[in-house]
Amino acid sequence: MNELRKTTITTLEVAEMMETEHSKIIRKLEGSKDRKGFIQILAEAQMGVSDYFIPSSYKDSSGKENKCYQVTKLGCDFLANKSTGEKGVIFTARYVKRFYEMEHRKTEKIYETKATSLGEVASFNKEMDKRMEKQGSAPWKICEAFKMVSEQFGIRLPEDFVKVPEYEQMKLSLM
Repeated sequence: MNELRKTTITTLEVAEMMETEHSKIIRKLEGSKDRKGFIQILAEAQMGVSDYFIPSSYKDSSGKENKCYQVTKLGCDFLANKSTGEKGVIFTARYVKRFYEMEHRKTEKIYETKATSLGEVASFNKEMDKRMEKQGSAPWKICEAFKMVSEQFGIRLPEDFVKVPEYEQMKLSLM
């Protein structure tokens, strides 16, 4: 079950995805004076609340610390099953996409800088550049390869680093 807790989103993000107030999400989880919350119900049934919701906090713009929860994929599944109608469908689509993105980002291999020095990465990119130029690769393709290798080693480059010429972006449609 430990795997379930590795990837989470906050109740703040859940509230945004559900297009509702964060306080309403917290109230559903914790309950109110007149009704039990999901957390209490799960705890009483000995269901392992932390497999779904993990207590956390965040600081608002004024610096005040407020309560929130880290929500696992199971927790999102749980909340989606409790939601009905269009909002439930939209929330499900949003959180499924969000977790998909997080899971696939984790599978990208980021090499530790201790294992590979910046000089080694630079040498590799220089050699790759020479070979691609020798093959007649377009400059933007060389930049694309450079960016891909750099990001593998945790070196972030600007979004607009690769500039594809307009004529390469044009598509013809058959009528």
